[in-house]
Amino acid sequence: MIDGDVGRLADESLRLSLRQAELAVLLVTAAQYAWLDLCVDGYRTMGLILSATSDQRDRTRRLIRRGVPPEAAARALRIV
Repeated sequence: MIDGDVGRLADESLRLSLRQAELAVLLVTAAQYAWLDLCVDGYRTMGLILSATSDQRDRTRRLIRRGVPPEAAARALRIV
């Protein structure tokens, strides 16, 4: 009778340990996905900023080529 209880408790202890390990793996995976999402959002934002800066420079250059003074071309871009 005692042997049966000890065996049952040992099996239950093993199952609980395995379940804790599974949950720990799931938690670490979720944390990694959250971290990756933050990094990707940062890269996307930086890409948009760089693209907007490049577009602004291109517009300024086009205005200068059309004869607009550089100061006025840059000022006009800030307003628009």
